[in-house]
Amino acid sequence: MENNDKVKDFNENEYKEVDRETRESLEFVRSKIIISRYVTNNYIEIADVGGATGAYSFWLAKMGHHVHLLDLAQNHIDIAKEESRKSGINLASYDCADARELPYTNQSMDLILLMGALYHLHTPEARLMCLSEAYRVLKPGGLVICTVMNRYNSIISPFKYKLFDRFTRSGIEDALKTGIHDKANFYAHTPNELISEMVSANFESIQLIAVEGVANALSDNQLPSDEREASRLLWCIEISESIPDLFGVTRNLIGVGKKRI
Repeated sequence: MENNDKVKDFNENEYKEVDRETRESLEFVRSKIIISRYVTNNYIEIADVGGATGAYSFWLAKMGHHVHLLDLAQNHIDIAKEESRKSGINLASYDCADARELPYTNQSMDLILLMGALYHLHTPEARLMCLSEAYRVLKPGGLVICTVMNRYNSIISPFKYKLFDRFTRSGIEDALKTGIHDKANFYAHTPNELISEMVSANFESIQLIAVEGVANALSDNQLPSDEREASRLLWCIEISESIPDLFGVTRNLIGVGKKRI
């Protein structure tokens, strides 16, 4: 099985996940909008797999859903428990575990979120294990919502963040071919590849949705502070979110799949 020690070490000792929702507000706002379309008014069982410190978990638990948070990094779980203590919002469970070996019983969840787990797995075999585990624990008719990084963003991001000197031409060319950038610890999908992997895990009724969409090429990852401007931007993203010809522009792509009934 693919070794995830580097990912675990990076998240525990280098990367600060706890304030990413503020740093990248457009991604989180759009992701919540998309997730909300698939969350019923009835209270449901949700597993937030690879959910880091629980940004989505606490949002959904506040609505009354039973949310189970799982992450590879123990410090993320510890931060989430402390947040629960401070906020009074309780999650159904907290687990430090691998997304490829879920501690949940068969057909126990209505919805599974994979909002980051797939782009930390570099091999098709590892990603299939992750998706197959999600399929196993979902109830018949249950949904998986997964976020992946868009491979073609490797052309946009060096200019957007002024990193062209850091990301060499050969590195960018390799990232386009393989999905793996030599300066980053993640895997980036093509849209068709995400569909293929979800089909291989037996999901059906698959939908692809651009998260940032055209905004990825227009601005940073922040939602504009001006409400009117923010509303206009969100509207432009939404009306073009499912146009296949524009999938290559977005930074992140969401796949939604259903377990067979």
